[in-house]
Amino acid sequence: MLLKKMLRDMKNHKTQFISIFLMAFLGVFVYSGIGGEWYGLYKTSSGYYEDTNLADVWIYGNNFSKEDAASVSRVAGVRQVQRRLSLDAVADFDNSPSIKLHIIEDNSVSKFLPVSGENFSSASDGIWLDDLFARAKHLKSGDSITLSVLGKKLQKKILGTILSPEYVFATGANDIVPNHNNFGFAYLSAAALPKGINIPFTDLLVKTDSLSAPSLESSIDNALKGRYSVYLNRDDFLSYSMFSDEIQQHKAMGSVFPAVFLSIALLTILTTMTRLVNSQRTQLGTLKALGFRNKAILFHYIAYGFWLSLAGTVLGVILGPLALPRLFYGAMKTTYTLPEWKPAIPPEIFIMALLTVLMCCLTTYLACRSNLKDTPSQALRPKAPKEMKQRARDYTPVWTRLGFNLQWNLRDMARNKVRSVMAVAGALGCSALLVCAFGMQDSLDDVVQWQYKDLNRFSTKLSLAENISRDTLDSVLSQTDGEALMEGAVEIKANGRRKPGELLVTDKVSLIKYTDPGRNYMELPSDMISISYKMSRLLGVKQGDTVSWHVYGQEKWITGKIGAVYRSPVSQGITLTREMYEKLGFSFAPTAVVTNRQIDTLPTGAESIWSDRDLTESYETMTEAMSIMVYVLILAAAILAIVVLYNLGVLSFTERLRELATLKVMGFQSGKIRRLLLTQNIWLSITGVIFGIPCGKWLIDFMLSFMGDSFDMMCRLTVLNVVVSSVITCLLSIAVSFLFTGKIKRIDMVSSLKGVE
Repeated sequence: MLLKKMLRDMKNHKTQFISIFLMAFLGVFVYSGIGGEWYGLYKTSSGYYEDTNLADVWIYGNNFSKEDAASVSRVAGVRQVQRRLSLDAVADFDNSPSIKLHIIEDNSVSKFLPVSGENFSSASDGIWLDDLFARAKHLKSGDSITLSVLGKKLQKKILGTILSPEYVFATGANDIVPNHNNFGFAYLSAAALPKGINIPFTDLLVKTDSLSAPSLESSIDNALKGRYSVYLNRDDFLSYSMFSDEIQQHKAMGSVFPAVFLSIALLTILTTMTRLVNSQRTQLGTLKALGFRNKAILFHYIAYGFWLSLAGTVLGVILGPLALPRLFYGAMKTTYTLPEWKPAIPPEIFIMALLTVLMCCLTTYLACRSNLKDTPSQALRPKAPKEMKQRARDYTPVWTRLGFNLQWNLRDMARNKVRSVMAVAGALGCSALLVCAFGMQDSLDDVVQWQYKDLNRFSTKLSLAENISRDTLDSVLSQTDGEALMEGAVEIKANGRRKPGELLVTDKVSLIKYTDPGRNYMELPSDMISISYKMSRLLGVKQGDTVSWHVYGQEKWITGKIGAVYRSPVSQGITLTREMYEKLGFSFAPTAVVTNRQIDTLPTGAESIWSDRDLTESYETMTEAMSIMVYVLILAAAILAIVVLYNLGVLSFTERLRELATLKVMGFQSGKIRRLLLTQNIWLSITGVIFGIPCGKWLIDFMLSFMGDSFDMMCRLTVLNVVVSSVITCLLSIAVSFLFTGKIKRIDMVSSLKGVE
């Protein structure tokens, strides 16, 4: 009997119950969808790293002997050490693509993964080539490839195409985003080189028992007696850190949705079940009179929330990982390389689903328990209306001048606080998500203006050939009316922290500007180093403090005072002038030329041309997946507002039938009554928007905190952003209100006014 009653109630109040189902479904759907996306990336990459035995530490130097490798292997905590020689090569194609050539003795640490062809053999005389590069150049196993390396031609048969865990994210020296037509990697057995050649191994790949052992670096330093230039753990290795940061960004965004939707779902259930139980007071009394125990009646009403939330969560858990991850994987494949792309369901999803069902049941229980305290005779009588006492405000001159519209709405909101709070919460959630979505997009777009318009004033950037002669450089500068600069990689340490960063050495460059942490233009000192704001925070230093740094490939450490802290959105490191760089004993070797002219023909000595538009498009490619997530956020905010506000409208209209019928009897036209209801909806929506704006800003700051060490984006909460978010929220509220216009005209006056009797 109770089951039939529940089904009949769900049919009669289908709009309210559908909204409960949708809130539970959307919260779990988005959480499981984005959770399945980032967890799939995490599981796939973790399995990939484990299967290929990815190194935990990379040590770079000039010539590591077998004794050096043996010394490191004896360090406590070290499990495995492999030597490797890494060389920069150029493949014999029209565009002269760069190849990172690794010469190895065995394939045991950071093993490459064969895609086609043969597995690695130290005795094989051939090359294993990057699979994506091979596809871009239409190469396959069995073909030959010619490389220029160390001034010599090296022609080898391609024994297989491969993927490498060290190249999940990889770009050439002249690219900002991966371009497999311009850059690739390859592996060659040391035995394939002519006998008698002494191979100066430049890398030590180390596997450890614990990545966080604080004494490990010190112990390895003692074992090598300081004869190395760079020490990198996984968190500082570019490919690993970039992909790890991407996963964290998606995880952060995915955690925003369920909190908002679950909160609104609980409010929806509380409001719906409270009104349903109140409207069925007579039925509840009849059930008691027929002998149904309080526990049976309570479980009956809890079942409403249980089955609806259970259906929503189960459907969300199933459909989320099937639908949402594929929205992101397409964009991410242009930036990252994995052996497979598939979603996975994290354990947290089941906890989230269980929590959703339990919270819905608890909310239903709280809504029902008060009515179960009455005796059958009390429950069979209508519940006495709330007593409205005259307040001091009712006698003030201000109150008497407000007019009927304002007085009626103020009294109505005071009498129905839960309904009012729910309307505010719905508008708050909608506006907060919209502000967050538009603000995130504005913050991503702001980088384009900040980096490529405000800071970089050049129209074209030319990448120079390695070891370019002075005469050729002067020719390039003369032809382009350009300015030379040197870019490189450095390692910086301070306060016991060590971070990799970028080095920029300028030679009277006027086409690159700098801003302070507040985004005001500033000049950098010529006699001290300048450090980026994000790097200074990572190292815990400020202007006037001292840091040590060294150029990758060189063991010489330099200690200097920070003369200025500048802010850059996409490049973190240090900047020096040419005079200071040479004063420290280094040789200025320009790597690029910037110019205000549009260059279409590649001059002799330059390897590539980047226009300002090319640079902008490269950045947009990197942030495409984040932009897709922003669109999902906007759609979710709109659905949230429509479902909540419509549900609220239905409940409010049903609850007010007697009052609205009374107003019609008193002579109020339908249009006047509609304006009464619309006025209150607008008030509550505006209140929600006022609180939603700071909540949206907090969400933006929260998400930007997961952008990784390379990015230093600022929250851009523009006036237009706030206005558009507010207008959309209010328009949705108004649109939902107008859906009930026809119902006001069709009110059954007899049943509404005589129903209680």
